[in-house]
Amino acid sequence: MKVRNIRMNQGNFLKGLFWGTLFSIPIWISLFGWFRILSHLA
Repeated sequence: MKVRNIRMNQGNFLKGLFWGTLFSIPIWISLFGWFRILSHLA
């Protein structure tokens, strides 16, 4: 019983980590793009 709960929690954690990285990648790309644009203007 306890082992099954731990395994489910680990699966949810990995799923959350996957979605977190999936959503943060476009944010990092846009931030990097803005930084390049601003550095070219400066």
